[in-house]
Amino acid sequence: MSVIAEFTISAPDLVLTATLEAVPGMTVELEQQMASSSETALLIVWATGGDFDAFDDALHHDPTIESHSIVEELDVRKLYRLRMNRETLFPVYPAYQKLGAVPMAGHGANGTWTRRVRFPERTALVEFQQFCSRNDIAFSLERLYTPGDSESAFHLTEPQREALVSAYESGYFEVPRDATLSKLSSTLNISKQSVSERLRRAQSRLVENTVLEKRDQS
Repeated sequence: MSVIAEFTISAPDLVLTATLEAVPGMTVELEQQMASSSETALLIVWATGGDFDAFDDALHHDPTIESHSIVEELDVRKLYRLRMNRETLFPVYPAYQKLGAVPMAGHGANGTWTRRVRFPERTALVEFQQFCSRNDIAFSLERLYTPGDSESAFHLTEPQREALVSAYESGYFEVPRDATLSKLSSTLNISKQSVSERLRRAQSRLVENTVLEKRDQS
């Protein structure tokens, strides 16, 4: 039976590590990833919450990025198309392919990636952990569940879940509110824009996977 693992990984040679460390206020959400031996190595990511001028400059000096372009530019975030440098590209994605794993979500900030990946079985996850150990990649498992678990039905990323829990516990959803975005920003150690973005996406997913799903089934 397949399992879904949510974990963090970090290492100096992982893609975008240098950029995310250079611009600690910036967070990126993975939109699409293509990186195998037979495909162009591309990342499509949303960037938000930091200094975009500093982010663009850091991309120019990031050894893992060959070139980059902006696909879409909104008020508080931008969609980037990143061509990865194959000569310096660390083979994490090929490792997923070899194990039959399917990346589902990715979030990067402060030099660390938080990933949600479906593995065909638990032994594949163990092999991936061993791969990380052999290649000096710091690996920390946050959650592990099967696709049928009710807890996974909402399809929230770990950062989204963390933001929702923090907002609820601090009284952000109370009327009147007992907490502000500034307080949540301090608690989560991210920018106010990033907090707002995570809460909006999390609430959108909750509506999609509860209210709308029930309506479609009725």
